[in-house]
Amino acid sequence: MVKELEITILAENNVEKMSLLAEHGLALYFEYNGKNYLFDTGQGKVLFHNVEKLGLDLKTVDTVFLSHGHNDHIGGLRDLLDLNPEIRVFAHSGVFLPKYKKVEGKLEFIGTTIKKSDLKNFAAAETTSAAAAGIYNTGVIPAPKESYLNSRYVIKKDGREEVDPFADDTSLYLETKKGIVILLGCSHKGVENIIDEILAEVGDKKIAAIIGGMHLKRASTAKIKELIKYFSKIDFNLLVPIHCTGRTAAVKFKEAFGSRVQLGSVGDKFEF
Repeated sequence: MVKELEITILAENNVEKMSLLAEHGLALYFEYNGKNYLFDTGQGKVLFHNVEKLGLDLKTVDTVFLSHGHNDHIGGLRDLLDLNPEIRVFAHSGVFLPKYKKVEGKLEFIGTTIKKSDLKNFAAAETTSAAAAGIYNTGVIPAPKESYLNSRYVIKKDGREEVDPFADDTSLYLETKKGIVILLGCSHKGVENIIDEILAEVGDKKIAAIIGGMHLKRASTAKIKELIKYFSKIDFNLLVPIHCTGRTAAVKFKEAFGSRVQLGSVGDKFEF
């Protein structure tokens, strides 16, 4: 069966098109095999505005996939549930844990107040699973802690504070006639770790595209060079580094890989 996929950036840190708005967040709308889906919801401040301007309809969305529980990815969920209480929410159960970020020595809440029990149609993404025909969720990414743990990010569990292990940091990959398309939220588990896990699942399938956040805003020059070396060993057609990747790293990727890299922004569409 021929797979057809069209992805539209609904929320992202940059915008270049008239009438659309940007925010620090990520939301991707995609049409796949005749159904509509959402990958993350951004903060929710620009989601509905951009949907209206782009002529889309969130009422038709079958499933919303949540990459993790930070408010710049899950913030629009409450309004989405108000619009469609029956919508399927596909995510790791850890997205509902109280999440914080250390800012100038203080803990700033960056999670969601929504509870799993508030959802009428929740599907747990604890392990690699087929979310729909041709759509796969990675589940928990197994990775050495030293490769991704960041003491700035904290969860509260059973009344105790601990460094967030990001068990809920999941990604999607979709089958298309041009190869697999990988959607990344923030890649808190490490870009290399996520892609390596997906490649272990799909074998020698071509990577048509890698689209999403790679959490490189604070990355050192050495780390960015290391990732360029990593991507140079991967057979991919398109790389779209957006959101928390940061423009510095994105431009470095563009310099390294030329036309295979697109500096995406709100309203951009990709067809496969």
